[in-house]
Amino acid sequence: MDSELIRSHHENSRDTQIQYTQNFQYGNFTVVILSAHFSHPSTLDHKSCSIVSSNISIFSPSLASFSRPVPNPTTRQLTLHQLTTMDAFADSGELYTIRNQFYTNQHRKIQEYSLDQFSPENQLKVLEYKIRSAVALEEDASQLIDSGKSLFPNQEGLFQLLSAWNDLKSFGTDDSTYFDDIKSAQFELQAVLTAIYRVKFEKDVESAINILTSYIDNSNNFNELEPFLVLVQLHLATGNLQAANKVMLAFQKFPDSARDSIVYQVLESWILAIKGESDNISNAYYFYDELLSADFDNDPQGKFKLLNMLFVLTLQMKHYPEVQELLVQLKDLNITSGDFIANQITFDYLTNGGAQADELRSQLAKVDPEHQCLAEFQEKNAQFDDIVKKYQTT
Repeated sequence: MDSELIRSHHENSRDTQIQYTQNFQYGNFTVVILSAHFSHPSTLDHKSCSIVSSNISIFSPSLASFSRPVPNPTTRQLTLHQLTTMDAFADSGELYTIRNQFYTNQHRKIQEYSLDQFSPENQLKVLEYKIRSAVALEEDASQLIDSGKSLFPNQEGLFQLLSAWNDLKSFGTDDSTYFDDIKSAQFELQAVLTAIYRVKFEKDVESAINILTSYIDNSNNFNELEPFLVLVQLHLATGNLQAANKVMLAFQKFPDSARDSIVYQVLESWILAIKGESDNISNAYYFYDELLSADFDNDPQGKFKLLNMLFVLTLQMKHYPEVQELLVQLKDLNITSGDFIANQITFDYLTNGGAQADELRSQLAKVDPEHQCLAEFQEKNAQFDDIVKKYQTT
C-alpha cells in the first residue's frame, strides 16, 4: 500500500485533519483515498473516523483503453463507510454469515443475534436483517423498529420504510400510501421493497423494473446488490433472459468481493437454470445442494425453498426417482406454496399422464388463485373451446 500523509493537529482539540493520497488494490480496482477527517487521532481506523463527502474514488484500469477522451470516465465516488462495509461483507467480515443466512431464509437464526455481537458500524444492517426476518416470519416487528428509531435517530427514512413494510402484514394496503407515493428510490432498501410491493400488491411488474433499473443506474455503491437480485428475478419471471443477462454483465464489472457474494451466486444459479443444458443445470443444482448442508432445523421455510429449487432442477435433468425422493422430503415439512404445487403438476404430467393434475389444480386455486399456471391452463382451455365451437358450426 502506497501513501503520502500530511497531518495537522489542532491544539486543545481531539480532531485531526488529514490530507493524503493512498492507493491500494480492491479486486480489479485501484482505490485512491484523497482526504479524511478523524475525530480521534490516536486510533486511525474506520471505527473512529468521520469521512468528508465524496472523498474516495475508485479507478478501473480496464477502462484506460478508451479510444476517445472522456472526462473522468473511470471515476466512481464512494465514502469510507462504503468501503468498510464492503469489507464487512467479505468472507472474512462479520456480516458475511448473517447475509448468507438472510438470503437463504434462515430467519430464525437471524432473530437470535443481538446487536452487541457486532461492531457499531454494522449494527444498523444487522437490525435491518432482524426486522425484515421478523416480517418474513409473519411476526410483528414494531418493537424492533421502535428500538431502531431510538438507537439510530438519523435513520428516520429507513425506519419509516420498515414501518410501512411491517404494517402491510397487519393493515394491508389501505392504511398507508407510502409505497404508492415513491416515484424514484432514494436508497437501496427503498428500491427493493417498493419493487416487491408493486409486484405483489399492484401486479405492476413494469413499474417495479423501472424503479430498480433507475436506482441501479444511479447507484455508486458496490455493496448494494439486492436491487440486482430482484431485478433479475423480475426479468426471468417475464421471460426476458436477454435483459437478465444484461444486468448480470453489469454486475460482473463489480469487484471480486461482490461477485463472491451469495447474491451473485443466486443470480448466476437462476440464469444457469433458465438457460438449461446439462452442465448449467448441474452447476445450479450443486450450488443449492451445498446451501442445504446448513442447519435448517429451526428454519423449515428456508429448507422448503431450497428443496423446491432442487425439485425443479432435478426435474429438468429428468432424474425422476430423485424427484420423487425430494417430493417426499418436501411434503414431510408440511409447508406448501403455489410454485410447489405447480411443480407437482408438471411432475405428474411427465410421470403419470396428468392423472392427478385436476386435484392439484384445485389445491393451487386455494393456495394461490392468481398463479400463472392456472392462468395458462384457463387460456389453453378457452382456445380449445374456441376450436371446438368453430368445427361444430361448420
